Amino acid sequence: MPQNYTITFADGRVTTAYAPRSWTMGDGASAEIGRILRSWGLEPGARVVLVTDRQISRIGLTAPAVDALDGEGFRVEIFSDIAGEPDLEIARRVVDFARNHKPAAVVGLGGGSALDTAKLAAGMLTHSGDVTDYLGTKQFIRPCAPLLLIPTTAGTGAEATRTVMLIVEGRKVFINSPFLVPGGAVLDPLLTRTLPPAVTAATGLDALSHAVESLLSTGSNPFTQHAAVMAVDIIAHWLPRAYEQPDDLEARRAMLFAAYLGGLSLNAGAILGHSIAYTIANRTRLPHGVTCAMALPYCIAYSLPDASDRLLPAVEAAGIGPEKGSTGLARWVSDLAAGLGLPVSLEAVGIQERDLEGMVAECLAAYPRPNNPRPMERERLLRLYRALWRGNLDDVLP
Repeated sequence: MPQNYTITFADGRVTTAYAPRSWTMGDGASAEIGRILRSWGLEPGARVVLVTDRQISRIGLTAPAVDALDGEGFRVEIFSDIAGEPDLEIARRVVDFARNHKPAAVVGLGGGSALDTAKLAAGMLTHSGDVTDYLGTKQFIRPCAPLLLIPTTAGTGAEATRTVMLIVEGRKVFINSPFLVPGGAVLDPLLTRTLPPAVTAATGLDALSHAVESLLSTGSNPFTQHAAVMAVDIIAHWLPRAYEQPDDLEARRAMLFAAYLGGLSLNAGAILGHSIAYTIANRTRLPHGVTCAMALPYCIAYSLPDASDRLLPAVEAAGIGPEKGSTGLARWVSDLAAGLGLPVSLEAVGIQERDLEGMVAECLAAYPRPNNPRPMERERLLRLYRALWRGNLDDVLP
């Protein structure tokens, strides 16, 4: 942690933090999932639905999880028909699958898409109706089925968050509920060793986005702030090493823990950066971590006039000279993303300049962020999008 960092308690707002009931971490920790479910009171013979994706199933990463569940006497039903970010069709199919099998628990194994789909299955097991009944602001009103999540990437933090993301009619929508926070998370670094450098970079910047945005969010609290600063500290030190040396298990352990911390901090609420990222993804279908990395420096720049001090712990955690301040953090994020081979302009990913006004309108209408420290205003956002289209961060830095 930064040497000069201290949590302050000057703000007396009433806030709430969310976290899994337990987390288990270590090399080979996924072998413990059967015993974890038994400790929750599930009996041998109980049915468990395992939600994963096609790639995880194809390369055989489901086998250890199935063995661990079989070893404790559970009957395992596997849903693995997920490819890319889940859309409404996949969401409905996994819900039907879960409802038909009536499991005692749901286990998610994979990246953010598989984990979000597992959350949805667990939530809909205890709620009636269709998935579309819970999009947006309507929340689940009772606990979900027992839910255990095992990430195979180090970025989304879905194993710690209260959000499910879906593609509906071509754009990203969300379901939010405290009941979607899983009962347990299992962090097994061995499952991340096969991640290629490009995925390591994108997911690592995703985790960084979660941490930094949560520090800026007006919903932050001492719990999320501490998790966020720890995440920035770890990512700054270990992400380049994980990218350059994919077999470095110590770096993999560090990034998996940082992603979990980022997920904890994100429960303070994503802000403008994620809204911008969604408008990019809706037009390009780029991975979520890539679009978040593109948006984050500009999100920082937009909010600096009203929230510069919120980011000073992250400045120190990232190893940026104090004289550069929070402005330096925005430049550091941009340089880090470029150094890891990620795009840094909208023009570079095929978006046309004529698209910018529509993106601003969508950002405001579909993804408002009342918890953004600086109100989202059309003209300011249009200036920001124009700077992002050129990849010229200096145009919007104060």
